[in-house]
Amino acid sequence: MINNIVGDNIRRLRENLNITQEELAFRCDLTQGHINYIENGKRGFTKKSLERIAKALGVPLSDLFEKGKEASAKVSEPAIVYGKRGRIYNEIIALLDKLPDAVVKHYKTILSAEVAIKNKGGQ
Repeated sequence: MINNIVGDNIRRLRENLNITQEELAFRCDLTQGHINYIENGKRGFTKKSLERIAKALGVPLSDLFEKGKEASAKVSEPAIVYGKRGRIYNEIIALLDKLPDAVVKHYKTILSAEVAIKNKGGQ
């Protein structure tokens, strides 16, 4: 069996941060599929992609290559406690304003599809 030290370390660090592959991909401007392939050893990686991943995980690049290292990455952002609906709406809008237009359009398309599916099932 082939050792996938880099992929295993990325997965462990990502899980320590309690983030999904999609969130990690967003943070380092890669696709979720690319992260999945690296974690599962199905795809090679470049120095540039690993630098992005290490930065997004908040660890030095060398940590991705250390066998059996139990790195303890910490979440750099405090957890947000949501209150009233208006506050949630304002925070969502603020987050959307920070995203590129293409990403916002992508999520709008997904949300529209979910609403359409939900409405179709309720009839």
